Amino acid sequence: MGKKQEPANILKELASKIKKEVRDAVSKGTIRPEDEVYRRRKVDIFKYTEKGVEKFTCHEEYIVKKSWFRTSIKIQEYIKKSDTHSSAAKLLTKALGQKNKAARYLESFTGKLISRYLEEPKLRDAEVDVLLANFLKDIDGEPLKYGARVELDGIIILPKGIDLRIGDASIILRQTRVEDLEKEFPMYGFAMQPLFTAPSAILEIEFLGRQANEIQIKVEQAIAILRLFKVGSVIYTSYRMHSESIADVMASATFGAGVSLAAFEKSQIRKEDIQRLKIFWQRMMRSLPSSFYEYGETKLDHITIAYKRYCDGLLQNGVLERRIANAVMGLESLFLKGGEMQELIYRLSIRIAKIFVLLGYDSYKVKDIVGDAYKVRSLFVHGAHLSYKQKRKLNREYGDIRSFLLSLLDYLRISIIVLIFMKKEKEEFLDLIDDSLVDHDKDTQLANLLTSVKSLI
Repeated sequence: MGKKQEPANILKELASKIKKEVRDAVSKGTIRPEDEVYRRRKVDIFKYTEKGVEKFTCHEEYIVKKSWFRTSIKIQEYIKKSDTHSSAAKLLTKALGQKNKAARYLESFTGKLISRYLEEPKLRDAEVDVLLANFLKDIDGEPLKYGARVELDGIIILPKGIDLRIGDASIILRQTRVEDLEKEFPMYGFAMQPLFTAPSAILEIEFLGRQANEIQIKVEQAIAILRLFKVGSVIYTSYRMHSESIADVMASATFGAGVSLAAFEKSQIRKEDIQRLKIFWQRMMRSLPSSFYEYGETKLDHITIAYKRYCDGLLQNGVLERRIANAVMGLESLFLKGGEMQELIYRLSIRIAKIFVLLGYDSYKVKDIVGDAYKVRSLFVHGAHLSYKQKRKLNREYGDIRSFLLSLLDYLRISIIVLIFMKKEKEEFLDLIDDSLVDHDKDTQLANLLTSVKSLI
C-alpha cells in the first residue's frame, strides 16, 4: 500500500463512520439543533455613483436560526473514542511527525465533516471526496486555494468590476453591491458587529498558498498598490478570509482595521484606467518593497520612509498643515542627502522639478508648489499654522489648499514609483539629477531611465 493511500483509506473509513453516526442520531432524534437569534441587516435604499455609495439606508430584523454547534461538539467527543479515530491519529502522527499537530489536524477534519453532515443532510460523497483530497494536501504541505473578500474605503470603482488576474492569482476589484451589505450575525458572542458603514468598493483575492498569514500579506500589498496607483486614502474596513484548507483554522477569520484611519481622499478608477491598472499591478507585484506592507521589523530605507510619510499625509489627522508637512518630509527623504544643511528649499524643489519636467510636467509649477509646501512644513514643525493671509494666497494661486495638498501628494506618489524602479542608490541618483542640470549626456541618461516609468504614472 502506498504512503498516500494508507491515510486516505483510514480517513475515508472515518468519514463513513461520521456520516453514519450523524445520520443515525438525527433520524432517531437523539440530537437536535438549538434556536439561535440572529440580527439580519436588510438594505432599503442603495445607490452607487461617482461618489461611491452615495445613498444607503438599511434596517435590522431579528430572526431565529437552527444551530448545531453544541451538538457537533458532543458528536466529535464520541467519534474520538472510536478505533477508527485512534488509527487515523496514529497515521497522522507518523506523517506529520508531531502528536499535537496531528491531533489539531484531525480535530479540524472531523469537526468540518460533522458540521457539513449536520447542516447538509444530502451532502454528496463527491463533496466529501474533495474535502478529503484537500486534507491530504494539508498533510503533505501542498498549496491550496486561499483568499479574502475585502471591504475597502477611499477608492471608487466606476466600471462594475475589474478582473486583474495575474498568473494563478485571481484579483477582482468591483463596486459594492446590495448583497455585500445584507448580512446575518449572531446576537451574542464574539460575532457581534461594530457600527456599520458601507464600503466604497470590494476587493476579492484568491491564490495558491499554505498559511492564513499569506492572505494578510496579500491584502496589505494590494492596499499599497492601490494607494500608489492614484492619490487616495485607501484602507480596508474589514476582510473575511477563506481557504480550501481543512487544517488551517485561522483561514476563516474576519479582520477589522484595528486602528482609526480616515479615508480623507477618494480615488476613482475609471474605464480608461483599467489597462494601465493591470500593467501597474503586475509590475508592482514584482517590484514593490515588502517593507511597504509586511508586518514586524522591516528595512527602513529612504523609499520606505517616504511611503510611510505618504500614508500619513493620506490618512492621519485632517489638519491640512500636518498633512502637507508629512508630504514634504516624504519628498525630503527621497531628494535630500543626509549631510545637506544649506539651501534646502532650493535643492529640494530644483531636483523634483528636474525629474518632473522629464515626465512631462510644468517644471515651474512643480517648483512653486514644492517651495510653498516647504514653507508650510517649516511653520508646522515650529508649532505655527497658516495665517488667514497665507491661506488666501494659497487659495488664490492653487484654487484651494486641498488642491494644493493633492498636487503635493501626487508628486510624492510619483517620486516613490520613480525611486522603486530606478534601482539606484540614493546619493548616486541625486548626483545624476544634479549633473543632468549642466551635462547633456547625464540629462539624456536620466531621461532614458525615466522612460519605463512614464507609462505607470
